[in-house]
Amino acid sequence: MRDKLIFILPVITLLAFFYNAFKQGNTVQSCLWFILAFLPFMDLKITKEAYGGFKVFDAISYYCVFFLIKDFIRINLRSRKNVYFFMSVAFIIVVMIGKMASEFPDKLLITFLKTVPIFIIARFFITECVNDPSFHLKAINALKIAFLIDLGFLVGQLAVGLGFTFYPGLAMNTIDPVFHIVRYPGVFYDSQAHGQYLALGSFLFLYRHESYSNRKVWFNYGVFTFCLAAIALAGSRSAFGGFAVGLFLVLLMASKQYRIYGSIILVLGVAAYFIISPTTGVFSRTKAISEDYLYRQSIWTEALEISRKHPYLGIGTNNYQRYIMRHVQDQYIEIEDGQLVYFDQPENGYLKILVENGYIGFTIFLLFLFVPLMSGLVNYFRGKHYKQIVFFMASMISWMVAFNTVYSIYDYRLLLMVVSMITLMITYPPEEYVDEMATT
Repeated sequence: MRDKLIFILPVITLLAFFYNAFKQGNTVQSCLWFILAFLPFMDLKITKEAYGGFKVFDAISYYCVFFLIKDFIRINLRSRKNVYFFMSVAFIIVVMIGKMASEFPDKLLITFLKTVPIFIIARFFITECVNDPSFHLKAINALKIAFLIDLGFLVGQLAVGLGFTFYPGLAMNTIDPVFHIVRYPGVFYDSQAHGQYLALGSFLFLYRHESYSNRKVWFNYGVFTFCLAAIALAGSRSAFGGFAVGLFLVLLMASKQYRIYGSIILVLGVAAYFIISPTTGVFSRTKAISEDYLYRQSIWTEALEISRKHPYLGIGTNNYQRYIMRHVQDQYIEIEDGQLVYFDQPENGYLKILVENGYIGFTIFLLFLFVPLMSGLVNYFRGKHYKQIVFFMASMISWMVAFNTVYSIYDYRLLLMVVSMITLMITYPPEEYVDEMATT
């Protein structure tokens, strides 16, 4: 049945997208809303790896740029948001030049076609939030729908088991052969990616809008509290650590009421430690932290050495596995029947980008992260209507902490969540808040 779902689900998702797009008048908003609300299905493949491994998100992105080209090329020369467009163009150029100059300069067209989609949607997203401030809240609500879909999927896995998935097989880390524990991947293939997604999306449920009823507010707080247990079930230490750092930021910077709620959540977290057995999930693996760190450190050292040999443009995007198979052949794990699987990343997201895209690409990548965060910090100190930006900042920081241990944005769902947080930060506050402050 699952083998059939691999072919059926992408088709159903695309048909649903086309139906929604034409029903809503084929607008930028209708397309963006669908992508965000049905995020769990954006990473489903529509072609085999031999034909590029293109996914649902790729198809929708190119549909948008083809049929909504006027909205895409429209540039407001006075907007400060244009800097992100030029950064995107610069990053794509660096990626392509680095690929052409690498030892493995093949598949250039596929590399380009798979690099561009996220920047297409990011531009649409930013432009739409600027042109129509009300879309800011619509986007947040759409992301919450996607998050609830994943939580529902997680509940299904708890009830039925890991067989409740639309993948033919799951990553090895979903079942730990040493500690004999299950790490739940939700809608994802990998439990670590699931943990990062949970940490990223959880802080959206702390965001309050004046249109929310008290019932809706408390429902959101309930979902946020449940996320703590969900992250523990995903069994990702890095995601759990990122969530803790993000929560600390909220306690530090948000208003008094969030400090109270945050303290309650911390108490619930301690209770969760005893309710969820210390021999399961994220807690059972704490005794292996030292050994795990030393193992990762050796890989990081080798990755840094590679980056020193290829400092400016790197070894070419998506070339890490091919490079180590030729030059650093001790980076592998042995699976069943003595088969060797070489690493496709150095167990660190930042290092993978540094190694593959060089100092130039890595610098642009960091600018994508830190410029919105610094802008958010400035907005935070401007007044009470700006303070809720801390939830987007906490979300980003939670992911940035976890990204230090695993490269996760190969999955479009995580990449879209990261881009969404960046967009929500740089377009916050919506103009409706600015207008309201100007009249008070």
